[in-house]
Amino acid sequence: MRIVIAGWLLCAGFLFSTQLNSQDLHFTQFQFAPLTINPALAGSYSGSYRIGGIYRDQYSSVASSGFKTLSFMADAPIIRGFRKNDWIGVGLGVDAFDRAGAVGYKRSYFRITGAYHFSLDKKQTSIFTVGLQMNQSNVSVNRLGNNVTRPGISGIMDLDIQEFNLGGSGEENIGAGYTDYVLGLMYNSRGKESDLKIGLSAARIIGPELRLGGGQGVGIEELDMRITAFGTYTMQMNKKTSFTPSVLIQRQSSAMELVAQGSIGYLIQPESGMKLNAGLGMRVGDALQFMVGVDIKDLRVGVAYDMNISGLSAASGTVGGFELGVAYYGKIYRKPKIKPVVVCPRL
Repeated sequence: MRIVIAGWLLCAGFLFSTQLNSQDLHFTQFQFAPLTINPALAGSYSGSYRIGGIYRDQYSSVASSGFKTLSFMADAPIIRGFRKNDWIGVGLGVDAFDRAGAVGYKRSYFRITGAYHFSLDKKQTSIFTVGLQMNQSNVSVNRLGNNVTRPGISGIMDLDIQEFNLGGSGEENIGAGYTDYVLGLMYNSRGKESDLKIGLSAARIIGPELRLGGGQGVGIEELDMRITAFGTYTMQMNKKTSFTPSVLIQRQSSAMELVAQGSIGYLIQPESGMKLNAGLGMRVGDALQFMVGVDIKDLRVGVAYDMNISGLSAASGTVGGFELGVAYYGKIYRKPKIKPVVVCPRL
């Protein structure tokens, strides 16, 4: 059964590989930014709270200063739900995306997330989750002159500068913002030696519009819905070794992204909980992914490198992106309330 599930997670997404046409910025280590994937992941882990962040630098060898993204998040399972074995998770996140160069594209996100986890059994081994997220996005670009080529930022990044008539000249910044809602569903089956998560989410479910500029330079972009599906399966091979295959599929309008990964964890110091992690992956049609990391008790650190294999590889020299991710899983232990016992001696 383990081999069947693992093989499905690694291979099912390749059925869609011929439709992939996006080369936009995404996290290779998306596990360090779970709330950007599915709001149902808020509070879905073992611990009292989780805080983390991830930094990505991509295409610095091609564009001036390249693309840079910095993301922070925190979430926690805060209270018990309406039923004894249910619980509610909440999360906050902040993202900053920056594309330097002539277009001066910048975007920031602030997100608030809530998730209700329905336990389907008393031991909380089978869980169905519904999550809802509100995103506030702010975008700014430079007003470009008529003699400047307008580079496109299209596909799953949801914005194409070529479609805007910003007008004017010089380096005047113009900006806009919009509110976005994300609905997510997830199923989690967990046991002593395995953990399976499968989820589906829909972003921009109310069809927001992005409006840039003013007067004759107005640009309006209607943002398409983005569908994201993911699956991860962690299996304990023996006392020290674990294996985790994962699949991520995102689709927005005609753009599609498929990521397939596999990683191995090896426990080198059981006393301190130190574990080494290493993995390989592929963003189909775009990049090969190399990942290494270490877990030390409740702290997780990961580094990733993308080797570009797309049509841009001649210009980039196969240099894709670099990532650094950090996450801490905190645990708060309640002090037990011990009722006093009065011992009456026999007389």
